[in-house]
Amino acid sequence: MTTISLGMLAGYAQGPFFWQGEGINWTVAEASEQLGLSAGLAHDLTVWDDQWQDTLDLADVDNCGFDTDEEKHAWIERGKVLAARIKQESSVVARVDYQANGYYPNGACVF
Repeated sequence: MTTISLGMLAGYAQGPFFWQGEGINWTVAEASEQLGLSAGLAHDLTVWDDQWQDTLDLADVDNCGFDTDEEKHAWIERGKVLAARIKQESSVVARVDYQANGYYPNGACVF
C-alpha cells in the first residue's frame, strides 16, 4: 500500500491539503474521499476550514484574520487536534505536517 505524507495548511479560496505527486490544495471533500476519513472528521475539518475562510475581508485585505489572538490560537489548536485525528483514522497517511497557515514552519508540528 502506498502511503502519503500530508501537508495540512490553510489559505484563502483553496483547499487545506497537499501531498506530493497528487496535486495541491485538495478540498476537504476531495481529501476525505482519497484518505478514507470518516464523515465526522470531514465535517469537523470543513468547520475548521470555513472558520479560516470566514476571516477573509476583500474590502480590507490588509486586515484579514481572526478578530482576537484568542480566536486565532483556538483555531490553531483545533487544527492540531484534527491533524492528529487524520493520522489516526487514515490507513494511507504516514504523516501529517500541520502548518496552520504558516504558524508552524514546515516540519515543526508533525503527527
